[in-house]
Amino acid sequence: MPRRTTVRILLMLALGLAALGAGVSTAEAAAGGVTPERAPRRNAVVMAVEQVGPAIVNISTEVRVRNPYYGLGDIWEWFRGFRPPGEKFVENALGSGVIVDPEGYVLTNDHVVAQADRIIVTLADGRQVEAQLVGSDRTSDLAVLRLDGDTRWPAVPMGRSDDLMIGETVIAIGNPFGLQNTVTVGVVSAVGRTLQSDRESGEAFSDFIQTDAAINPGNSGGALLNIRGELIGINTQIVASGQNLGFAIPIDRARKVFDELVHYGRVRPMWTGLVVEELDPRMARSLGLEEARGVLVVRRFADSPAADAGVRAGDLIIALNGKPVDSIAEYETVLVNVGAGGTVEAKLLRGDRELTVRFRVETFPEDRAPQMAWDLLGMRVMQTREGVAIDQVRPDSWLGRRARGSLRGLLILEIDGKRIEKVDEFYEAVARTIYRRGTALVLSDGRVIYRVTIPTR
Repeated sequence: MPRRTTVRILLMLALGLAALGAGVSTAEAAAGGVTPERAPRRNAVVMAVEQVGPAIVNISTEVRVRNPYYGLGDIWEWFRGFRPPGEKFVENALGSGVIVDPEGYVLTNDHVVAQADRIIVTLADGRQVEAQLVGSDRTSDLAVLRLDGDTRWPAVPMGRSDDLMIGETVIAIGNPFGLQNTVTVGVVSAVGRTLQSDRESGEAFSDFIQTDAAINPGNSGGALLNIRGELIGINTQIVASGQNLGFAIPIDRARKVFDELVHYGRVRPMWTGLVVEELDPRMARSLGLEEARGVLVVRRFADSPAADAGVRAGDLIIALNGKPVDSIAEYETVLVNVGAGGTVEAKLLRGDRELTVRFRVETFPEDRAPQMAWDLLGMRVMQTREGVAIDQVRPDSWLGRRARGSLRGLLILEIDGKRIEKVDEFYEAVARTIYRRGTALVLSDGRVIYRVTIPTR
């Protein structure tokens, strides 16, 4: 066959296949409401947004706040006739959320819905639905809502965040400044970033995703997607003084928190029986190390998973599950991703020997909390009609040595920023104090509020 004829046939075949492909795309586009002119521009980003957009929601909250100036009306009248509002007023806030289950479960940030008395969710189609708080966790800055109504809701599939590639395309969808379903596109700028997730307690994690996809106030709780439209993160923070420096909670950690909140209404404290501390150069030199690495076991509780595995106070943990551990944030991040019921492999440095042990990560044994409150905080508590109150103070404790008179009956309003109303909440907060150098308490005698920080090391 002549070469010219062969080329002509191949060209006709190519054109035919192209026409066939174009015909299929046009038909699909027409079925989806996309005109033939738009079809060639309907790329992977557009298709991901079309798929996921209906499940990204606007969250509006109402918080009823007591007016501290109530009753000062006569004074306020002196100022150009201005009068303060009533005894209570309502504060509103906006944020974003992602429907992650057709049953109506919404994943968002804790700081978006914190202390909300009423939560209104606006869907992409304009419908407004009330939502109930299923549970929240300030430590991870995550919360789960459930939409009212017996229906199947559009939902975003959860992907995975452990295989992200630096430079891969990501899509952020949220409601910055109330501008509903705003889409921005960028790349994964970095993974494994360490950030504080709770500024009051200082708790941090070392697995945040950094992206240059534009994230603005109101984006909190919104979705970070991969190019397939899978949820890989929950947008949570920005560096306000920079440009395009946004951070998202990775979905692998968010999924574990979601499961805990749905099943238990809270994230149960984890328990290994270890209290660790970061090394500074001076401590490293005292241990004979050339550089600071690992975290030091400063306390090991008896009858705990780590004790049963042979871990001792003074051991240096240099890796968990094969990942180097040089900070408390890295240590905590591994444990959270393992989750209660999982097993962790720890590489230890004991003197000049390296050891490897395995132990389970368990939920905190609640029956140990009263004794820990006595040992660490030096107090026993009781439930009263007003809330949780101090029942007894250990005389040789930090609090007992500084008390002027009896502290019995003082109400415990907060521990490390967490509001305390029931004894169970107090004991759950105690379970977290063992990992801190100090515990901040807010106490009240009904007239005066006291703030104290009790050393726990």
